[in-house]
Amino acid sequence: MKKIIFSLIVLVPFIITLKGQVYASENSSELYFDLSTDAFPSIEPEGFTGFFNQYFITTHTPHHNGYDKIYNTTEPQVIEGKFQYGDIRKDLEGEWVSIYLWSFAEDDAIWRKIGREKTNSDGRILYNIPEDQKLDRGLHLVRLHVEGDATFTNMFIKVIDQNDKYVVFDIDGTLTTDDLESVKEYADEYFSETYRAEMYEGANEVVKFYVEQGYNIIYLTARPYWLSSVSQKWLIDNDFPFGLLHTYPEGSFANDAAGYKEDYLLSVLNREGSVDFAYGNALTDIEAYLNIGLSNDQVFIIGENADVEGITPVNHYPDHLMTLRNLQ
Repeated sequence: MKKIIFSLIVLVPFIITLKGQVYASENSSELYFDLSTDAFPSIEPEGFTGFFNQYFITTHTPHHNGYDKIYNTTEPQVIEGKFQYGDIRKDLEGEWVSIYLWSFAEDDAIWRKIGREKTNSDGRILYNIPEDQKLDRGLHLVRLHVEGDATFTNMFIKVIDQNDKYVVFDIDGTLTTDDLESVKEYADEYFSETYRAEMYEGANEVVKFYVEQGYNIIYLTARPYWLSSVSQKWLIDNDFPFGLLHTYPEGSFANDAAGYKEDYLLSVLNREGSVDFAYGNALTDIEAYLNIGLSNDQVFIIGENADVEGITPVNHYPDHLMTLRNLQ
């Protein structure tokens, strides 16, 4: 259903570079998005190596994207990013990207450069973190810095601990009031740029409740990768606590949303994390959540499918929050 709705508008994908930030600390009761912008060193652009990139790309708006990742301590760790410019989303080909790391797992964190990688013909980088630099357990912020013009994008890596507990939230129609809210926001970016998707009243407070109880958050959406930055900015603007954001890795909306979400959540479980509760609005959400082994009372559904037999309905987030607090 979500794919059909979004496919009604054939528009060029819109992505913005994140600039907002609030505090973060792994030891705090509420972990918010923190891009540590003020602490990042001032780096002058070096100019692009390619003629076309130097004299065409620089005249267009950058639209870069990093991919939040979850790893365990034994598997290879890969950093992935994609770099594009302008309304036509021209891929940045054959240019160097520096990779910087800020680790919230360290008491005295500083930005440090861990490597660099050249974009391929698809404007992507895949950087394999060397064994001697593998990240320890905890949360790590990665900045992908385009050397040519000093533009950047951010991503998070969580190295999972076997005690990590997760609560999963869909976005469209679950945190937003319906699927069309994100369509309105997406389309409006090309016009007045004033409309923002409407949040369900109290949705952010429910997410905060789980963070206060020691849970980690995953925002899991069938939106394509090019809506990652827009999605994360919406979460920040609406005062949602920090969570790893996972979007569909292809350029279109997921054809099989249930299968895509199931596969991702199984990968979390296979890394020794536990998924304790999950929120959604669609039948595909219910299918995915039950298929990974959640019981009916661990699955919360809002909207028109809230009355599916056996599933726990959410009719109003403030009332739902009161119920959660009473169960403590």
